[in-house]
Amino acid sequence: MNLKEQLKTAVARAQELAKAAEGRDLTEEEIAEVGTLDGQIKDLRAKIKKADDASAQLKGLAADDGDAPDDDGDDGAGEPAGQPSAKAGGGRGGKTRGTFGEAFTKSEPYTAFKEAHPSGVGQGTPVEIGRVKVADMGGFFSGRKATLGSPLANIQPTRMPMVDMVDRDRLTILDLIGRGQASGPFEYVQVTGVTRNAAIVPEATGPEDAAALKPVSDMTTQLAEAKPFTYADGYDVTNQLLSDAPAFASYMDNELSYSLDSVIEDKLLNGAGTAAEPAGLLNTTGVQEQNYDVADQTNFVYDPTNRADVMALVKAIRRAMTKVNRLNGGTVTAVLMSPEDDEAWDLLQDTNERFYGQGPFGTGPATSWGRTRALSERLSPGTVILGDWRQLQLLDVEGLSIMAFNQHKDYAQRNMTYVRAELRAMQVIWKPNRLVVVKPASS
Repeated sequence: MNLKEQLKTAVARAQELAKAAEGRDLTEEEIAEVGTLDGQIKDLRAKIKKADDASAQLKGLAADDGDAPDDDGDDGAGEPAGQPSAKAGGGRGGKTRGTFGEAFTKSEPYTAFKEAHPSGVGQGTPVEIGRVKVADMGGFFSGRKATLGSPLANIQPTRMPMVDMVDRDRLTILDLIGRGQASGPFEYVQVTGVTRNAAIVPEATGPEDAAALKPVSDMTTQLAEAKPFTYADGYDVTNQLLSDAPAFASYMDNELSYSLDSVIEDKLLNGAGTAAEPAGLLNTTGVQEQNYDVADQTNFVYDPTNRADVMALVKAIRRAMTKVNRLNGGTVTAVLMSPEDDEAWDLLQDTNERFYGQGPFGTGPATSWGRTRALSERLSPGTVILGDWRQLQLLDVEGLSIMAFNQHKDYAQRNMTYVRAELRAMQVIWKPNRLVVVKPASS
C-alpha cells in the first residue's frame, strides 16, 4: 500500500475504536492500539505532505527550460541574448555543449559573423571565421553506441543466451580502442613479450645454494615515440548554408562523423610511422600473427565466397584467441574484420543449409567465438585483427576545432566557403603482443 492508502486504513481503524468507546469501555489492548494509531497517523500525514511538496517541486523543475540562461538578455556576463557565454563554452578553446555543429554556430566568432552579415554574405565578400574548439576527446567520442559503457574502451557487454530482439549499430574500431589525454610528444616502452618466471623459492641451505635464488621475469620491450598529429578534413559549403545556423550545424554534425572517423581509423591501422603520420597497428613491431591456408595455394588469395576459405579463417580466429589468452592477463575484447568477412560469417551454413548464426530473420549481437564483432572498411577480406583493444589508445592533445574562410582558390567570387575541421591527437600501442593479425599464409 502507498502512504495515502495506509493513512486511510489507520483513520478507519481509529473511527472504529471511537465508535466502540461510545457504548463500552475499551480493553487494555485497544487502549494501547489507540496510542499506536495516533503516532502512526501523524507520521503518515507528515510523510504525505513531504511527498506532495517534492512532487510539486519536480513539476516546476521539469517545466523549466534548460537553455533559459542563454535565452535571456543577460547571460551572466553581459552577452547578447542567445549567445553563449565564455563560461558556457562559446568562446575560443572553452568547454562546449550540444553537438559539434551547435557548438560552432553558438560560438563568439560565428555569432560575430552573423551580426556583421544579418542578411547573408554577398558575392565577393571575404569570409574568415576563426578557429573554434568545439570538443575535447571526450566530447568527440560522446554519443557513440549506447550499449557500450566501459570508461577505458567501448566494449559490448557479455550477453547470456536468450531471445534478443534489440537492434544494434555495427561497431567500428573507434568504439573499441581506449582514449585519454596528453600534453605533448613522449617516448614510452612498448611491451612486446613477457616470460613469467614466478616460482616457489625454498630456504637457502648455504651461500652456494642456487635453488634458493629468487626468480626474475623476463620482459621484452622496445622504445616507441608518441607524437601529436593533426587529423583534418575540409568541406565546401555555400555562403547561404553558412549563414543558416541550424542547417549548417546539422550539416557539420553529419560530415564530422564520416570524414574524421575515416581518417583516424585509417591511421590507427595503416599509419606508416613516418614523420608525416603515426605508426598504425599493421606497421608496429611486436603484434602477433596467425596464418592459415587458403584453397588457392598458388597465389595465396583468400576468397570470401569459398566456404573452405571462410572455415579456415573461422578456425584461425579461434587459434589466435589462444595466443592472447596464453599471456598472463591477456583477454580478447573484440574481433575486427572487413565487411566481406562479416557477410561470409553470417552466410555460413551446415550441410542441411541451416545458418549457423542468426539467419535472415534473426536479430542479436554479432559475435565471433563469443567476442564482439566489429567492422572496418580499411581491412582487406581475409585479414582479421583481434585482441585486447584497450592497448590501442587515442590521446587528446588539443581537441576538435572548426574554422571557416573563403580565401581559398576563387571561392570569394563563387559565394563558396571552405570549412575545415581538425583534431589534434596522438596514438599509442602500449602492448602490441596483446593483439593478433590473422591473415592467409604466403610463400
